Amino acid sequence: MKNTNIGIVNLIISNKLKGSYFNTNLIEESKIITSNFFDIVKSSPILQLEFKVFNNIENKCIENDVVATKYIDNNIKLFEVYTIQEIDKEREKLNIFVNENEIKLDNEKVKLYNAIDNLINESLQNYDSIDVDNIHESFTLVLNHIKTPKNLLSENIDEKSINEDVIEIAVNKFNEKYESLNEDDKNLLTTLIKSNDEEKQNLLETYKTETITILENINKDNTKDSIVKAIQKIKEMVYKQNVVDDNIISLYELKKELL
Repeated sequence: MKNTNIGIVNLIISNKLKGSYFNTNLIEESKIITSNFFDIVKSSPILQLEFKVFNNIENKCIENDVVATKYIDNNIKLFEVYTIQEIDKEREKLNIFVNENEIKLDNEKVKLYNAIDNLINESLQNYDSIDVDNIHESFTLVLNHIKTPKNLLSENIDEKSINEDVIEIAVNKFNEKYESLNEDDKNLLTTLIKSNDEEKQNLLETYKTETITILENINKDNTKDSIVKAIQKIKEMVYKQNVVDDNIISLYELKKELL
């Protein structure tokens, strides 16, 4: 049997758990299955990351095409530090929870999970092996899902239960892959990966203040208008979750050019 993505496995286990409420003989068995599932996921950084991305995409609602597209891309890119073989090896651990008949459950959700799965797999393929049609069809399905208003699904595993060790391992993998970056670049990227919303907001304000100070101390008459416009643009930057990383990186690059 082909290894199954975590979205489908989570759906199967959730349905078993709900079904046990109507059959008291199955309650204990369902609890054991759920506990075992938790243990396997929490012991695997790849499965933790997969859960996080599937949960992000399934529950997100963004009406703007451009912003929604970037959100999907940013989530899929998180897997670039792994190979298809590494992901498949971890998914194999979940086969004990699945049989072929159960995968047909809840068809619309299964379509979504398989579409996300396709985007992940295609993003890791060799250039000459990429299936463009598969990417297009899967991306369209995922994009339409994100643009559709929805309520957060309570049946999914609580995201807080996912071990944050995945962050550290992702950082280490990133550093291995992009070892040509200088230390300042690596430190910034590490900070962005590990920071929460409040920390990113504070970092944005710090970069704004530092960059404006540098610009104000530039004493060149022929660039005065450009400097004024740049300062005004920086002052107008406000914290928005979907663009904060880009704004921080832009200010970081500007500071490097000015110093």
